[in-house]
Amino acid sequence: MTTDALNNLFTELDAWKRAGMTAALWWRDDDAAEPCIELDRLIRLSNEYGIPCGLAAVPTRAGEPLRKTISDAPHIWILQHGYAHKNHAPSGNGAWELGLHRPKSAVLEDLRNGMLKFTQLFKNRFVPVVVPPWNKIDSELLAYLPVMGFRGISTSYKKQRPVPPGDLRVADAHCDVLKWKKKEARFAGAEHCINDLVEHLKDKRTGLVDDSEPTCVLTHHLEMNADAWIFMEMLFSMTSAHTAVQWMSPADIWPPAPTNT
Repeated sequence: MTTDALNNLFTELDAWKRAGMTAALWWRDDDAAEPCIELDRLIRLSNEYGIPCGLAAVPTRAGEPLRKTISDAPHIWILQHGYAHKNHAPSGNGAWELGLHRPKSAVLEDLRNGMLKFTQLFKNRFVPVVVPPWNKIDSELLAYLPVMGFRGISTSYKKQRPVPPGDLRVADAHCDVLKWKKKEARFAGAEHCINDLVEHLKDKRTGLVDDSEPTCVLTHHLEMNADAWIFMEMLFSMTSAHTAVQWMSPADIWPPAPTNT
């Protein structure tokens, strides 16, 4: 990691401290399905630094083995990564699972079935948040999500994005540590990643964007090489020691609705 990149992040976090503000961050990891050595590494990293992780798991691929793996990992929370991570779009339209390339009722039924499975399997470790495969969901579907019981949605961050229903909180991914070309991934580089984080943090601090949205770093444990893992460890090491930083858990970002008593 370059000294300049580190200095840029420290400078921004110090600006939050001088302003008496707290920089909220969170960690999302996609494509979880089964236990593997890469997931074990993610859990060890989470435990070492006490950093919560929203593990976006695929309902049709995840089962009892994954439940057992995270049962002793206190900082791991399950999010819903679509349903089957299957492309339903015709050729030439990109990859979509949660698009309207099939009947809306079929898409919503998939999401409902995924939520039911994860509620039963993971119980209170499941936070009902939709993480669309390929970070794409048709905006027409957003209004249905809170009615179904979903509390939020997380895709890739864009400054211009559809306005969700008021009871559906958005917390998108601002920094993907991998750069994707077709189906292959490689580490995006420390400077690139830190620039993405600093840009969103600065925009929040200066009031250009919603300052209540935590800044998210996105990983894919199955695709990470050594450099990507080293970057994550260094990021956790430096931020966990900074007094202006709070790493939020998905359960904090999307708490249950208060019950009437």
